[in-house]
Amino acid sequence: MCRASLPRLGACCAVALSCTYPGWTPALAGQYDLGAGFMLAHYSNIARTADPRAEWTETEFAGIGYAEHTADLAARLVAQVERRDFVRNTYQNDTAYFVNGAAAWTIAPQRLSWAVEDLAGESLLNLTAPDTPANRVKTNVLSTGPEFTFRINPTNMPVIGSRYGRYDIQGPGDNKRYTSYARWVHQLSEPEKLSLNYEATHVEFTAPALLPNFLRQDTFLRYETLSPLNTLTVEGGTTHIQRYGGDQTNGRFARVSVLHTVTSEAAVRLNLSDQISDAATDLVRGVVSANSTMVPATPTESAAAVPLTGSNVATGDVYRSQRGELVYVGQGIRSGYNVRGYARRVDYVNTVDQDYREAGGNLTLTWTQTDVVRIYASADYLKRTFSSLGERDTDRAGILGTTYRFARSLAASVEVRLTERESNVPLQSFLDRRVMLLLGYSTGPQYIATSRR
Repeated sequence: MCRASLPRLGACCAVALSCTYPGWTPALAGQYDLGAGFMLAHYSNIARTADPRAEWTETEFAGIGYAEHTADLAARLVAQVERRDFVRNTYQNDTAYFVNGAAAWTIAPQRLSWAVEDLAGESLLNLTAPDTPANRVKTNVLSTGPEFTFRINPTNMPVIGSRYGRYDIQGPGDNKRYTSYARWVHQLSEPEKLSLNYEATHVEFTAPALLPNFLRQDTFLRYETLSPLNTLTVEGGTTHIQRYGGDQTNGRFARVSVLHTVTSEAAVRLNLSDQISDAATDLVRGVVSANSTMVPATPTESAAAVPLTGSNVATGDVYRSQRGELVYVGQGIRSGYNVRGYARRVDYVNTVDQDYREAGGNLTLTWTQTDVVRIYASADYLKRTFSSLGERDTDRAGILGTTYRFARSLAASVEVRLTERESNVPLQSFLDRRVMLLLGYSTGPQYIATSRR
């Protein structure tokens, strides 16, 4: 198990997802691609304050992408390291590590498997402050463990499993997570399943602990029907959180996910949820699927690749999250688009002054003019209200860029981005314009050469 400082933790977990250990894991026979790049960017207001300060940044990065799909192992991994230099010394130069990987090893078909998930990157420190280098912290979430399946007959399958997890923050708030679960799965028909589920998670904070350790218990029913073109998952039950030496929190556990293929070029996805969650649980939902493709080939794959993620804020607190999200994806031969709208409400259990409501949307367009030229554009809108603080922020962002491919493995991108915030808090409004030039090299589609900040 990786027990190291946060940057090394993400790096060693990346190795764990792709290494071979004779006699314990199967030899890997997948595909991998390497890449590297350089990015030069100019910010008109890098600190995003009412008093703009311009800055140039130079970023060098290198990474690897890996994928394997065999009868014994399904794995997907993207790992990257970035070095960023601030030319005018607005912030200290820094190095960041990014890992997004998952692996599912079938030890005994239909009986025993082992799963690993890891996501290392950066999270916000303070949601009320603008997203700047000073408001980011390195985080890593890891989950791994076995699952046993007992097939009683063709329609009934008891399942038990366990997970060891870690949520590491560069600073206080680290915690270990021990999860055990039991499911009774009943096969209604070939695409339909009904299951009764129980999950128990013990969360133990590392000293100096800012929050009490707690035990979380989820009991819920799940119905799912899966097909290549349409999927439906409905979950309903209860959540009980008992703090050791403290009080308890009870809440609903309700989630609905629908994916529907409208035409051969369009698909729609609906996500609804009402649950008690935390930062580590929400981050795990952002881990790439071990069975996913890196570049979605169909609208269904594009819509399915959009996870129902939560708030990317570094905190060990638990919170009630209510969210609705609607995504519409269209993908043609030369063009594609993605429209998303959502609304969310978050109520923290302990950090009461951080409760917020938000609603927003996103529109993304892409045009492939020729085999070497690609144009893209996007627009984002977000309105967030912190009720206890009386703060209301409205964020808008727009991007216009183009990518020119010199060769199969070498491409250059030029991008213009405008980021704006209107706030009722004095001196919190800002406007930032960024111009970016990126030169990237990649040996293939498993790795996309781009900055991941």
